[in-house]
Amino acid sequence: MRHTSKVALFDLDDTLTDHTAAFAAWAGEFAHSTGIPLSWLMRAETLHAGARHSFFADLKDAFKLRRSIASLHADYRLRSAELVPYRPEVCSALQHLADDGWALGVVTNGSPDAQRLKLEVARLTPYLGSVVISGEYGVRKPDPALFHVALDELQAPDTDAGVMVGDSLTADVAGGQLAGLQTVWISHGRTLRLEDPVPTRTTLEVVSAANALRTLVPALGASVLPQPVAAP
Repeated sequence: MRHTSKVALFDLDDTLTDHTAAFAAWAGEFAHSTGIPLSWLMRAETLHAGARHSFFADLKDAFKLRRSIASLHADYRLRSAELVPYRPEVCSALQHLADDGWALGVVTNGSPDAQRLKLEVARLTPYLGSVVISGEYGVRKPDPALFHVALDELQAPDTDAGVMVGDSLTADVAGGQLAGLQTVWISHGRTLRLEDPVPTRTTLEVVSAANALRTLVPALGASVLPQPVAAP
């Protein structure tokens, strides 16, 4: 792989892929097969904010399920990955970046089997020169080590050449900053609090983030991106 002056690293869940849609599809199937109310599952998802252990522990306790938490979680992890929607507009945005000379990678927390399956189902794998998954390295975002693994694989000359794009202020924005990267926050309509890390740029979703990256000059540096501002 040749050295590149433009590197974009992306988060996976709720950035490149639509986790919300995948969860809703899984919940519909699970409710139909078990008789557990769909409304309960959707409320629990909001309550537990994606913390799967507590979600399934609560589910097991509330409905006196005999299956283990580990078994419920394992089935969910793979089935929800299979239900990730293909979004052609996201693939097109990545293709445009690649055509413009950007080297692209994913840095994600999670289990390797599920995360790689999501990439395949969403048809994202061909655009990525690096896929770094926490479960394969024993550290999780926001640890900067994960970002440096991806930058090394993409042969980025230095961190000034890189941008991290993601929806989590803690894992993606703060983690990217610790790694010395510029950051683009996918806000999904949220606003920054005073205590939050301030991203270099804020966009509503990943396609607009990718389009914003394409407006940057080839020699990406701190002076190219606008000064940090709070989300609208």
